[in-house]
Amino acid sequence: MNIRLQDVSVVINGTSRYNGNLYDTVHVETLLVMDEPIPAEETWYVPNGSSVPPEVLNFFKIAGIDMNPKKASTILQGTEDIREQAEGENLQGVIEDAARYMMRAVLKKTPLTAISGSPNTYLLSYDYKIYPINNGTDYEFNIRVPFDGLTVAGNGGRVQLTIITPIGAQIDTSLTKGVDENGQEISELVSPVPNVNRQIVSFAYQIDPDFIVRYRY
Repeated sequence: MNIRLQDVSVVINGTSRYNGNLYDTVHVETLLVMDEPIPAEETWYVPNGSSVPPEVLNFFKIAGIDMNPKKASTILQGTEDIREQAEGENLQGVIEDAARYMMRAVLKKTPLTAISGSPNTYLLSYDYKIYPINNGTDYEFNIRVPFDGLTVAGNGGRVQLTIITPIGAQIDTSLTKGVDENGQEISELVSPVPNVNRQIVSFAYQIDPDFIVRYRY
């Protein structure tokens, strides 16, 4: 499924300043403009907003998976053999399969919302929490676009990302970046908004980038 545009808007609220540095909250809104209609049966799993223990998040990192939206038809793909993997003493295979089941437990199935009067145009939104790095005051927001199961159209498709960071947060520009499918860095634009003491970080690119925003208080 090819996208003409994926426009992602993210608001990170500094709830950690009021809850003893437990977590910040993230709200993600995504506009998708497709080459053709997305079949009605296609849905995605997105974060369900529940608190995820740090140990589980670390396990996801070890397994090499992330909490970005996952296509419903593929989220548990390849996990059917977890028993055989265990009996075959394939630890890495068991880790990857178990992590997918754990990931499913913290995601919820969410259909895309078709926009009336706008052909092949959809909205998807979700909320989740991010946690301090090593119990400090650094936080890191990560996202990969386009979402699982979607591809940027080769003839002018575009992805773009706008992140509004928390009040009083300082962007670490040495660690904030986008990375394309070839490992090349994508430069960000950081725009201060002085009257509300926030900063806006934006990226734009053509094919399968990963984006990271690191900030601290």
